[in-house]
Amino acid sequence: MNIEVIYAITERFFLDLLKLYEQEEWTNKRNPAGIKKMMEHCTIIGLVDKDNDKLVGFLRVITDFVYRATVYDVIIQSDYQGKGLGRMLMDEVVNHPELKDIERIELYCAPDKIEFYNKWDFYKVSEFTHFMRKTNTI
Repeated sequence: MNIEVIYAITERFFLDLLKLYEQEEWTNKRNPAGIKKMMEHCTIIGLVDKDNDKLVGFLRVITDFVYRATVYDVIIQSDYQGKGLGRMLMDEVVNHPELKDIERIELYCAPDKIEFYNKWDFYKVSEFTHFMRKTNTI
């Protein structure tokens, strides 16, 4: 595999990004206009298979660049899973020049992914901390 890291999703890879979002249950209802707007307000890290000229991995980070950052939408194209690309994405996050010195980087994941993220010193926050949400109808 000939993988290149990119930091913006151009029109060339936008359809690939839509396919990545469609593959996941937790992102498959997102629409193209919303995804384009979302990307204007995030730090983007993508992985491109240069042999196929195809976006095969993606994540985004929302941050103030000093105190807090949150990682969202860690997605690897299903045919590429199990080949170390998730590790490559997370290595990019923790070593990114604008992100590596932020006081606290957080993410939310499914219970079966906790061990994966432990490799970068992410840990389950105390049971006394509660993730809260307000949902608006879109």
